[in-house]
Amino acid sequence: MPRKTFKKIITSPELIEQINIENKKLVSKFLKNFNTKRSNGSVKSYTSNFNIFFCWNILYNDNKEFVKIRKSELIEFFDFGATELRWSPNRYSQVWSSLSSLSNFIENILDDDYPDFRNIVKKIEKLPKTTVREKSIFSKEELDGLTKWLENQNLTQQVCLLKLIMSTGARVSELLRFTTELVDLNNEAFDGLFLETTKEIQVKGRGKNGKNIYRYIIKDLFVEYYLKWLKQREEIMKNNNQTHPYIFIKTDGTPAKVSTIRSWMSKWEGQLGKIWYPHAGRHFWTTYLLSIGCEQDFVQDLQKWSSSDMVKIYNDQTAKDKKWKGLSKLKDALEQDKINEQENKSIKVEEIIE
Repeated sequence: MPRKTFKKIITSPELIEQINIENKKLVSKFLKNFNTKRSNGSVKSYTSNFNIFFCWNILYNDNKEFVKIRKSELIEFFDFGATELRWSPNRYSQVWSSLSSLSNFIENILDDDYPDFRNIVKKIEKLPKTTVREKSIFSKEELDGLTKWLENQNLTQQVCLLKLIMSTGARVSELLRFTTELVDLNNEAFDGLFLETTKEIQVKGRGKNGKNIYRYIIKDLFVEYYLKWLKQREEIMKNNNQTHPYIFIKTDGTPAKVSTIRSWMSKWEGQLGKIWYPHAGRHFWTTYLLSIGCEQDFVQDLQKWSSSDMVKIYNDQTAKDKKWKGLSKLKDALEQDKINEQENKSIKVEEIIE
């Protein structure tokens, strides 16, 4: 069940070559500095956003120098993105941030060359946030059902991957960093309910290399399926003369890539009848732990999130799903009202008899 996403492309290698040379120089200086502080993924994303803007600038704005572009022309570009390219509010915000960061760089760092330049992107209002796609919410029963289906297909490795997702809430890129050396079945934590990785693992975060944290795996959700996969993995590795420690592998024994896992997940969607989006596992993990009564602080600490707002973002529980302590008080009050009402009726009956 692939996502039905509108996609219109206005960039091309030929058009990118035609970008105003002064604009190319500005972008090159910015990205050189940006690359020292942010991840390769962020650099790639910003580069793509710049290509979109400057190709639009060629097609609709006479290939003007960025420092000479007026606010009204920027508004035309963002209107084009919202209407012609059908950007979601998030996509709109991403491009807005890229151009604003470039503008800040020119204003604050290249001010000797452009003393009169000011960041006018900040004058452009972002689109209000709205839900573009219906978010898929997965219950434990659904994912347990997917587990059984994968087992029936003898897809042991995919079962192991699914269980690692369910028990850690890790991102796809992080899953590929798990190795047999990181998982020690005797390295337990939190009353033996979790396994703690033997070393910190790189996760997404600010800075060029993100941040490194220990990952915690819900033991009973994972170990059984991990051991089953290790047996098959050992045979595949031996047959292909591979010796690396990465848990997830391709059919030739080499380490799996993001594209490998994406292809597996696309098949999961067909069985689940729902879209498996990049953060689906993290949403499940957070919601599952909160639904069984784990504290928000505990969930936040396991993921090493800097703010409790992240817990709220990944918690899919509705008001009806939550266990409200106050409901017992309401129940007691209603029961007391019934008792009082019955007592009053009894008193009135006694008065009539007298």
